[in-house]
Amino acid sequence: MKTQHKIIIIPLVVMIVVGALSMATIETYLEKQLLQRSETELQRLAAAALESVKTVEAVEVTSSEDEKAHQHLLRSFQTLAHEFSNAADVRITYIDANGLVLGDSNVSFEQLSHLENHKDRAEIQAALSGGNGLSQRYSNTLKADMLYVAVRSNETHHTNEISHLAHPLIARAARPLNMINAAVTELRSSLLWIGLLSLLAVISLGFFGGRILNKAVQREQQQLEKRVESRTNEISILQTLGGLLNACSTFREAGEVMNKVIPTLLPDMKGSVSIIKSSRNRLDSITDWGGQWPGLDRFLPTDCWALRKGHQHASSHHGLHVYCNHWEDFQQQEQTLCVPLLAQGETIGVLHFVIQNTAQMDQHAHLLNAIAEQIGLTLANIQLRDNLREQAIRDPLTDLYNRRYMLETLDQAHSRAERANESIAILMIDLDHFKRFNDNFGHDAGDHVLKAAAQVLKESIRQEDIACRFGGEEFCIVCPSTDKKQAQLIAERIGSGIRSLELNMNQLPLGTVTTSIGIAMYPEHADTMQNVIKIADEALYQAKEQGRDRTIIAESTLIKTANLSDQPADLKSV
Repeated sequence: MKTQHKIIIIPLVVMIVVGALSMATIETYLEKQLLQRSETELQRLAAAALESVKTVEAVEVTSSEDEKAHQHLLRSFQTLAHEFSNAADVRITYIDANGLVLGDSNVSFEQLSHLENHKDRAEIQAALSGGNGLSQRYSNTLKADMLYVAVRSNETHHTNEISHLAHPLIARAARPLNMINAAVTELRSSLLWIGLLSLLAVISLGFFGGRILNKAVQREQQQLEKRVESRTNEISILQTLGGLLNACSTFREAGEVMNKVIPTLLPDMKGSVSIIKSSRNRLDSITDWGGQWPGLDRFLPTDCWALRKGHQHASSHHGLHVYCNHWEDFQQQEQTLCVPLLAQGETIGVLHFVIQNTAQMDQHAHLLNAIAEQIGLTLANIQLRDNLREQAIRDPLTDLYNRRYMLETLDQAHSRAERANESIAILMIDLDHFKRFNDNFGHDAGDHVLKAAAQVLKESIRQEDIACRFGGEEFCIVCPSTDKKQAQLIAERIGSGIRSLELNMNQLPLGTVTTSIGIAMYPEHADTMQNVIKIADEALYQAKEQGRDRTIIAESTLIKTANLSDQPADLKSV
């Protein structure tokens, strides 16, 4: 049985039981009240009948032969009983103290003499002793159950020693019990009809109420199913978003994923994600969705209230309308929300939303927090991977790429150049007399010189060039899609920049430093990169032999001297 059916049936059964008990109680009570009213009415009628006896002319019977006068007296009582009975619709009987029936409205005058003596009747005995009598019994004369009420007279002026009447007289009023039962039956029928009509009304109300309730339950169930389906869909999309974000290796890839997935979860909201730079002094937007973004692409951490407070900031919270400074082109009636992106207790960015109204914000609060948490973890993982990768491929002292990374990228550059039929220039660079800095000023000074020289290399090369620390004070520059003339210009910029360095450490001048540079070209000098590096290294040694502080481009004859067996072991595997 369904719950909604129980809600209708159980109260209905309870109402039926309570109604039945109520009807039985009411019927018993009313039956008792009717009986009491009948007794009271019969007592009043009997007393009135007794009062009417005074209108009957007293006939004194002076001898036993005066039968005529006695019969006249009985006829008078019989007539009085009939008249009173017709007026009150009850049976009236007059009885003397000896139980002789003087008149009875329900029998004829001829039958009067054949009636039994009533002195043994319960109501007569009670009336003689107490003035009033009451009884219920079956009447042999009327063949029905009767209610009898008898009232005794206190007057004795008719009594004499030769009279046939024995005073005091008794007037008895009687009514069939079936009249009371008929009234009770009629009342029971009325109550039953009322109960049935009430039950029918209740059933009708229950039926229609049940239908209304059932529709409401079905509607609520459908809404609940829709909410569950929507929530399940949200969870599924969130899982998909998490899986895609975890597979991203760069901020750009993560931004593309967010741009495609988040609008599916929050189609009516504009959004953006900003990342804090490693310098912690600026935030840059990596992606936005939902239309033209009304915020700045770059802003300071102090421009965002969420970063200042350390937790999310809603612009219209409590109706205050406090907006961050990084919003510049949005409608004032729109709500803005900034949620800090946290991972391992560190703030790595901010998730921004532009929302139509506060109701949307409250409705999607759990979803907004889940998205912010997922994005924060993802961006933290990407940052961590980037940091680990940078540590793995960069020299910790100079922040240039290390030799391992150079060898990997050199192989890729070789493949691209071979497909595109392009040239690659390799510059081998060595700091002249670097050992003197270590011997004269210590290794800290040597490290300072290496850092300064590395900075010059970064500033002198192009964006597509790769600068790495080859080992010690030796550096290597890989210049893809570069001819001999361009390589020489790059080398001259490097030599000039390092030569112009003013090296000071702890207010102590360290002097100047120069470089020797050797250049070799692929495929002009060799058809393999390891041979090109070897040839560039040979050109570097030529520059040192010719007096240092100069650049030497390898001659074609150097190809013969670039034997692979003379290379270091780690270059043979390139």
